[in-house]
Amino acid sequence: MGKNEDLRLAKSLLSKISGARSDQRRRLLLAAAITKLMSKTPIVVGGTAEAFWAGGAYHPTDLDLCPRPGSSDAAAFRSAGLRMVGRHWIRDDLPVAVEFPGSGEDIRRTVRVVVDRIAVQMISCEDLYVERIRQATAGWPHEDVSFDGAFEIALTNYATMDWEYVAERIATAAKRGPLVGETMRRVNRRVRARARRQAIQAPQKPNR
Repeated sequence: MGKNEDLRLAKSLLSKISGARSDQRRRLLLAAAITKLMSKTPIVVGGTAEAFWAGGAYHPTDLDLCPRPGSSDAAAFRSAGLRMVGRHWIRDDLPVAVEFPGSGEDIRRTVRVVVDRIAVQMISCEDLYVERIRQATAGWPHEDVSFDGAFEIALTNYATMDWEYVAERIATAAKRGPLVGETMRRVNRRVRARARRQAIQAPQKPNR
């Protein structure tokens, strides 16, 4: 598919955002549009990813994507009517903006989410969980919004998460920074224990 067709499709996706049925749908349509405009496939991170993995419990206002766009990507964004204000790319008729907070180099796993027939890459629940655990070390032992985010991800995905992979990621972090790594282990233990208890206590649906 050529650049002109990608631009046409991106504009079509952008035109659907204002009429989308939910905030999450608006952000995912924007992610699909940006996917068609960028030379390197972006990955959905941040609050939109947390809402995806935690069942909509998180309500961000903007879309976060990695990696940061290059000059050719920026030119494509402008061709689609987007303009940069501060750290955000916006369009006056859109209720959601997009920000590129980092390189995404720590992301190891993604999942494919189809949005309006466009494949969008979403950070895996495990990598997002590890990121929230890392962020929660800043205020430890106090529980902050990052701790709450990690808990919601763990609770929603407890039975299917690759906990061995999570442990490997934490061990790798500990090799780079022993203090941070040990704190990540402590945060992880508390989050997992609480999620496990709540999952066990949750009422079971009767068999039909």
